[in-house]
Amino acid sequence: MQATSVDSPQRSVLTQLLSKLTELCARNAWATIFLVVLSAAGCVFYTAQNLRFKTDRSDLIDPKSKFYQRWLRYTKTFGESDDIVIVVESKHPEIIKQALDEIGSRLNAYPTLFKSVLYKVEAGALREKGLQYLPPELLTHGLERLDEFRPILSGNWDLVTLNGVVTRLQSQIARLRRQPEAQTELLQHAQALTSSLLATLRNSDEFTNPWPEILQVPDEMEDQEKQTSYLLNDAGTMGFVMASAVQDKGSFEGPTAAIDMVRQQLDETRQNFPKANFLLTGISVLENDEMRRSMADSTTASIISFIGVAVLLFLGFRGFRHPMLGLIMLAVAMSWSFGYTTLVIGHLNILSVSFAAMLMGLGIDFAVHIISRYLELRHEGHDLIEALVATSDSVGVGIITGAVTTSLAFFCATLTDFLGVAELGIIAGGGIMLCSLSAFTILPALLAVADRRIELSELPRPIQARPLRRLTRNHPGFVLTASLLCIGAIGSQAIDWSGPVPQLKVVYDHNLLNLQAEGLESVKAQKQIFDSSQHSLLYALSIADSAEEARTLKQKFEQLDSVHQVQELATRLPKTPSSQTSLLVQGYHSQLSTLPAEPPEPRPVSPAGIGQLMERLYDVVKQQKDPVSQEISKTIDQFLDELEQKSAKDQVTFLTEFQYRMSYALLAQFQAIAAAANPEPVTADDLPSELRTRFVSAEGKWLLQIFPKDQIWDMEPLERFVNDVRTIDPEATGTPLQNYEAARQIKQSYEICALYALGVILLTLLVDFARKTKLLGIFVPAVAVTLFVGFMMQTKQMELSLGMLLLTLTGLAMLAALILDRRAVGDSILALFPPMIGMGLTYGLLVMFEIPLNPANLIILPLILGIGVDNGVHILHDFHAKPNEVYSTSPSTINAIILTSTTTMVGFGSMMVSAHRGLYSLGLVLTIGVGACMCVSLVMLPAVLTLMSRHRTTAATDFAPLEYPDLLPVPMIDEREAVVIQREPFVIHEPIQIA
Repeated sequence: MQATSVDSPQRSVLTQLLSKLTELCARNAWATIFLVVLSAAGCVFYTAQNLRFKTDRSDLIDPKSKFYQRWLRYTKTFGESDDIVIVVESKHPEIIKQALDEIGSRLNAYPTLFKSVLYKVEAGALREKGLQYLPPELLTHGLERLDEFRPILSGNWDLVTLNGVVTRLQSQIARLRRQPEAQTELLQHAQALTSSLLATLRNSDEFTNPWPEILQVPDEMEDQEKQTSYLLNDAGTMGFVMASAVQDKGSFEGPTAAIDMVRQQLDETRQNFPKANFLLTGISVLENDEMRRSMADSTTASIISFIGVAVLLFLGFRGFRHPMLGLIMLAVAMSWSFGYTTLVIGHLNILSVSFAAMLMGLGIDFAVHIISRYLELRHEGHDLIEALVATSDSVGVGIITGAVTTSLAFFCATLTDFLGVAELGIIAGGGIMLCSLSAFTILPALLAVADRRIELSELPRPIQARPLRRLTRNHPGFVLTASLLCIGAIGSQAIDWSGPVPQLKVVYDHNLLNLQAEGLESVKAQKQIFDSSQHSLLYALSIADSAEEARTLKQKFEQLDSVHQVQELATRLPKTPSSQTSLLVQGYHSQLSTLPAEPPEPRPVSPAGIGQLMERLYDVVKQQKDPVSQEISKTIDQFLDELEQKSAKDQVTFLTEFQYRMSYALLAQFQAIAAAANPEPVTADDLPSELRTRFVSAEGKWLLQIFPKDQIWDMEPLERFVNDVRTIDPEATGTPLQNYEAARQIKQSYEICALYALGVILLTLLVDFARKTKLLGIFVPAVAVTLFVGFMMQTKQMELSLGMLLLTLTGLAMLAALILDRRAVGDSILALFPPMIGMGLTYGLLVMFEIPLNPANLIILPLILGIGVDNGVHILHDFHAKPNEVYSTSPSTINAIILTSTTTMVGFGSMMVSAHRGLYSLGLVLTIGVGACMCVSLVMLPAVLTLMSRHRTTAATDFAPLEYPDLLPVPMIDEREAVVIQREPFVIHEPIQIA
């Protein structure tokens, strides 16, 4: 229907354009269909050739943000490294090591899929420079000890005999009898020798080194000397393999090929290790599992959505042909939208990839409104072309207003800092406008072709919803009272009234793991890793300019209450500068450079001679009362007694062999020291390559990985960890810091987007509902003042926010409208009833059923505004199209709102079949929100308008009927309501136009 302002008896420019466009397309139907389908096919081809995908979460973040700049500096220095983590569990450490070796070798066999496979660390060049890890005083003492062996090192290995060693020990201990401190090393040597003699006599396999250590090597040096160190937890029950996936950034598959290969290799490895348990996790695996699950669930949901929408359309329009035409229109609009996306953005990210599902639910709404009104006019007796033109006249402006408000609500996302939301806003906003364009081009052409030979009696009659219309028209007071009581009871559940200031009780869940599917292996694995080893997949990253700075930062980080441990490589370098140790190490190198490969051939040893020497040693130590001496005397006594029990031949054999093994043990000690006496300074290049590539950059930067003490998927421990880390290094970065900033940014972006969308919607509604003669008076001063404010802010070098200017413009325009055109403000507020009150209902239901908001479903804020206000606009236009009667919602309007809302609910509700909890929550929350808006649109708002219509007069309205005498007057009889409507020329009422 169509109406016009008393200020202008003519139809608005927009209405005329829509009508002419509809008539042009309908009269040239086949040409229109050909051109539109050709353009759609071109868009599909262009999209297939040029559309790219970005799969990383970091692609959702504004690259200009400070925290992302820190991340970029890290990736530029060290490269991106989201490891695939393989976990091997077993009670037997050896089985774990064997499994790690097999998995590591399997992954290394696919260099095109994996890089930097880490499961064990080889000491490498560090063993050759091991002495440099010792402090100078220890090295000095070792040189002094080594000097005692100078004759032997000069080649006189004949001195290393059992007789000579025992004689020397006996004489030196006796000489230093009154100097206990000086005896300590001698007694230690005597104890080592006698213990080795007794143990070897009893069992030749129990030989131990009878020489004291020349260098007392600390544990850290022993760690460096280990040939192989596997990645195990402290208990030795869990081993790890970490590998970075080589992936194509331009493919939506991401690391899928690598992850699939890992799973294939694990399946084969499990057969060889039945006593071990294998798990797969890692940030890249978690994200890939989420992507694949969400894609699979989205595909299923899309199929269910398409079928559900089609069934609803078939039921709503009581036929097959017209719903199919609407779906064809939607397919064309989707093709255009993909082409637009490819041209304007060029890619989809893991957030904007969902725009297609949104457009399916929103884009079909335009077809529903047009087909509903078209069928109503056809049943009133108008021919095909006239009905199509009259449809554009009556609901065209309402459709455009709804499309503009919803589109601008999405476009407001570009004013936020979160890139993912901004790109989604650009894509969805443009897509909605393209859907509205297809509704006025190909849909009239399709209807003109499909219905050209159809008799009026064969056209379906959409549902009328007579009981609901009768209730709101005849009992508006009761309906409004009941609605307010119901809304108040439910909406109040969302408010916490206990404090001094009421607060929202709706919970926001930041935990990204709670968006994953239940029972996902990668989620379970990361929990097991943390429980078994306090090792988190999330860790902060700090970059140091030198090894010394890295060691200092490590000490500071480890003092934080929220930090469990810090991993880095700087502590694998010597703490003492090479300038203090190089000369000492050179001393070892020079003295041990001429060692023989083996000691001299053994010479026979006289048992009688050894026995006498051991007796003398026994007498010397027996006289001393210290525990070590007493232990030595006891060991000598046992050794001599047991040696006497052997035959003379066996005694000679044993003593000769022991003397040779004793010589070999001393030589082995010399050789071990010589092998670690490389005087060249230790550098980062000497570190194991598997670790060096991860922790030391080519520019000499040193990386620290800071692991949290608590699980930091939830916001409270995450915020505590992030704040603590930044007290030490404000420039720290890493996945948890990225998650923290992104989580806050996406929440703020959706909230700000909703606020900006409300401002844009109010401006659009003012343009729609204000008198044409008042538009300039409302907007010119508001725009001028806003521009002046922006100019002053820029002049004073204040931060200029487009969003704030938008809200300023909205406030000024509303203020001017209150003075010049109050009715326009009232209509705008009434049009906002469905989204605003519907949002309150939704929040109350979320609290009642304990449904949290999260990063996946928070899009409800701007989306419900756009969807709900669309219903409000159509109801208000229908209200103003009936200026001289008590208002009752038109059948076509109520049918369109029911169908658009239910199809949208089915479209979003289909996501509730998803195992992915993020998609499930998105579908659930949006279904509740759209349902709430529909209830307000169909029940509460019509009741309010019915009460208002009882007090309005014709003179008070700006809407007056325009007569079209060329249209056939027909009787209109509503048989069920038994109301005869007077025969009169057909009139179309035109809503206030968008100039």
